[in-house]
Amino acid sequence: MKLKTFFLFMTCISLGCGSINASTEIAITNTVAAQPNEPNDLGVAAIQGQVLDAVSGAPLAGATIICQHQSVSSNPDETCNRTTTSDQNGAFSFEHIRFNTQDLITLHIEAEGYQGVNIVRGFPAQAGIDLGEVPLTSLASQPSGAETGAGPTIANCPIFPANNFWNTPIDALPTHPQSAAWTQSIGAAESFHMDFGSGEWDGGPIGIPYNVAAGSAVPKFEPEFYYPDESDAGPYPIPENAQREWGSDHHILTIDTETCTLYEIYDASLDGATWSGGSGAIWDLNSNALRPDTWTSADAAGLPILPGLVRYDEILAGEIKHALRFTAEETAGYVWPARHQTSDPQNDIPPMGARFRLKAGYDLSGFPPEIQVLLQAMKTYGIVLADNGSNWYVSGAPDSRWDNDTLHLLDVLTGNDFEAVDTSALMINMDSGEAAGAP
Repeated sequence: MKLKTFFLFMTCISLGCGSINASTEIAITNTVAAQPNEPNDLGVAAIQGQVLDAVSGAPLAGATIICQHQSVSSNPDETCNRTTTSDQNGAFSFEHIRFNTQDLITLHIEAEGYQGVNIVRGFPAQAGIDLGEVPLTSLASQPSGAETGAGPTIANCPIFPANNFWNTPIDALPTHPQSAAWTQSIGAAESFHMDFGSGEWDGGPIGIPYNVAAGSAVPKFEPEFYYPDESDAGPYPIPENAQREWGSDHHILTIDTETCTLYEIYDASLDGATWSGGSGAIWDLNSNALRPDTWTSADAAGLPILPGLVRYDEILAGEIKHALRFTAEETAGYVWPARHQTSDPQNDIPPMGARFRLKAGYDLSGFPPEIQVLLQAMKTYGIVLADNGSNWYVSGAPDSRWDNDTLHLLDVLTGNDFEAVDTSALMINMDSGEAAGAP
C-alpha cells in the first residue's frame, strides 16, 4: 500500500557524530503552569543535562550543545532552536521551552577531542527533558583500524556496507520509551505472519522476489512513474520475464551485478513495450546514502526493500546478518533512516522506520534449527517498519525450498513478544544510513 503525504517530520543536524548510548528516561524539570496556546500543549520547562568524560567521569566544560526543535508553538522564542555551552561542571540548560505532544527535538553534543553524539526526543508526554549524564568518548581512546565485519551479499555485491543501519545489531540498545504504546497500536496480542514461502497463493508466488542480472545483458527502460518528482530517472534494467511481486504492490527488484546497483520499482506494469510504475528508486549498494528527505522509494518509508528480505540461502548459511522488513496497518510520521510518511505524526502510533526486536528472554530451543536462525535475527538485528500493510507481516523472498508448515510455526509469535528499540544513538548523519557503533 502506498499513500502520499508531503510532510517534513524530522529535522536533524548534518554533522558527523559517533556512537553513544545516551538515551535515558525523560524526567520532568522546571515545569510551570501551562498557558495553552496550541492543542496538546504541555507547558513550559527546561531541557538540561551534564556532559562528562566517558572514562574518567570528569565534567567537560565548554562542550557545544546544538538544539533543533520542530515545534507547533506559535511563539519562536519558546522553541529550542538554540546553541549553548556547558559550564565548569559540564552542565547545560535550555530554559523556557514550550513542549507539545507533537514536538520533535534533536540535540547534537560535541567537545573538542571527543566523539559527538545525537540525541533525538519526540512526542513528549510531559514538559521538560533531563538527559542526566551524557558521556562523550575521547577520540584518542578510539581503536584505530577497527576490523570491519562482512555484511550480507548477493552475487558478490554487498547489500549495503557492513556499517549500514540494516546490517547493525540492535540487541544492546535501550528499549524505546513508546515501546508499549507502539506495540499496542500494531497489536500486542496479534499474531505474526511470515509473508513468504514456497509454491503459490492466489495464483502467484508467496513473497517479494528479486532479479539478479548483468546490466549490459538485459534491456533497459525509462518507466513512466505517477510519482515522478520523487523517483530516480532511469534507465532501469528489467530482464525479460522479470520476477515481479504477485501481490498488490507489484514490486520489481533488480541487482545489476556489473555495477552493484539496486533498482526497485513500485507497482510495475508492462503495456506493450512500455513499463510504468508508481515510483522508482536506484541504490548504490556500496554506499550509505539515503533518499532525499521526504522522498518515497519503492516502499512507503523511503527505504530499500531488498536488504530487509529473508532469503533461504541465509537459512542454509546458518545466519541472517541484517534486520527484516515488516508492515503495519497504521503508521504516523517517520524516523531515521526512513525518509517518508503516509500520515502525520501521532502520539502512540509507530512511525515509518521504527525498529522492534524479539525480546532477549524468548526461548528459541523448541523450534527447528532453520527457524531458530530466523528468530535469532529478530533478536540481534530486529525488524524495521517499512510500509503500510497487514500487521506484523514479515517480508521474504519466495523459494521452493521453504517449508510452509514450518514457517507457520512462527504464527505463535505476537506483538507481546517484541519491544521497540531506541535507535537514535546509531545516527551519525541524518542523510546517511551509516550507523554509529557498527562492527
